[in-house]
Amino acid sequence: MEDRDTPKGRGSKRLRTTKGEVPQRKIVYKEDELYKFSQPTVERMKSPLSYTPMFFLRTHSKNNDPADVQTQIWQCIFEPSQENPHESTGIVATCGGSSVCFINVDDGEVHLKYNRNIKSSAGVENLYALAWTALSLDNTGLKKMNILAAAGTKSTVLLIHPDAGVCYQMFRTVPTKAAAVVCSLLFHPKKATWLFCGHEDGQIQIWDIGIPKLPSYETVPVHLMTVPSVARDVYNFAFSQTYDLLICGCDGGLFAWKIDMEKIESNGSLERTEFALPMVDGHASVLDSICMLRDDILAAKCALHGMIYLFSIEKAISQRKATKSKKQYETTVSEDMMLRLRWSDTDNYYMNMGVDPRSCVLVCGDDKGSLWVYDLAGYVTGYLNSPLNGHSQSKLIEPVMTLEWPELEDTEVEKARKLRLDTYDIVVDKCAVSPGADHVVAVTSNNMVCIWKRDKNEKNSGDSKND
Repeated sequence: MEDRDTPKGRGSKRLRTTKGEVPQRKIVYKEDELYKFSQPTVERMKSPLSYTPMFFLRTHSKNNDPADVQTQIWQCIFEPSQENPHESTGIVATCGGSSVCFINVDDGEVHLKYNRNIKSSAGVENLYALAWTALSLDNTGLKKMNILAAAGTKSTVLLIHPDAGVCYQMFRTVPTKAAAVVCSLLFHPKKATWLFCGHEDGQIQIWDIGIPKLPSYETVPVHLMTVPSVARDVYNFAFSQTYDLLICGCDGGLFAWKIDMEKIESNGSLERTEFALPMVDGHASVLDSICMLRDDILAAKCALHGMIYLFSIEKAISQRKATKSKKQYETTVSEDMMLRLRWSDTDNYYMNMGVDPRSCVLVCGDDKGSLWVYDLAGYVTGYLNSPLNGHSQSKLIEPVMTLEWPELEDTEVEKARKLRLDTYDIVVDKCAVSPGADHVVAVTSNNMVCIWKRDKNEKNSGDSKND
């Protein structure tokens, strides 16, 4: 057990826009000229997966308290490589409390930590959401900069350039409220400067953050559209590039909007589809986690269902029907369309999955500190029969392994005479899987960043599956 509250990196600075400033740049309502759809070839594991716990770090402590076991860490996401977005730099970003950390998964070092430790009448900041984008600084795409967006309880989006140690911009998505919560963030994969912001009240906002002018980082974020709420809390975003669908897991259902740039430019209504999932024991669809296994395969987890669903977006869309309302559709995702994974029967909420589209490894934590690991490549490629490749499913798919919470020596907690970490439930709030599934990162309700490394006892088998 290590305490890593002291980062290796430079301090951050803030650049604010002035009140009443008018954007002087033109918004281009077309996909980026350099955009080209791609997704990695599926690589099946030849041997069973095996992981070893490497680093369990307490990096988000309040007031740098090495025995802080109360700060919740909500999100973790790997930084994509600028040369190949399907690879990673080996840095994982995490957020919890008022801070964002950038951690090297190979050595456990905190390369940079940004702390927005402010107090107001609405309380202190809590950061819930993160999203990466790569901004091109020239017309060839050879010069890029990775930018991380972070947001939470203050409806303030932070834009961070970690390579320079700079938080260069902050803007409020809801300036009229003291405490409007941003639950989720996602950058448009076809438009690197467009940021989707999901809110606690169900509203979805689309912003263009622009490309900062170096070295001053001058830029003015522009609000493009607000999508009216149809459900409460927008917990998660996912995006299908093939169908231009922004998919949203909400407290009240699973919805998707077709992101039509011409409609956004003219402030028109976006086409909406509702996906109706099965009810379990009377529990409706509280979608507390969604992610894309492949560009056409969505993984969705409903609270209190005790399972994870995977289904084809194409098949679901092909069966949709128009409702009485204009430009609105609904489709029923029946059990015979879904690959169903057995998961925890917990009654806790907000345990987010992580997935790697290359290996098709999916990981989801529970409220005991354990990680449920699923190897799904065979079901995707057709090597194993499943509803994803036109066959039926007779029973729930079991995880290939469960990574149990290890026995930790926590001297700082013992010195402070606090209760052991495992005295109460250890809720794994989010998991992230690195490209190729070499690392799994999990963040918890008791202020821990947990890094597991795959044992190199096998080589992968490439399957020609790109769609």
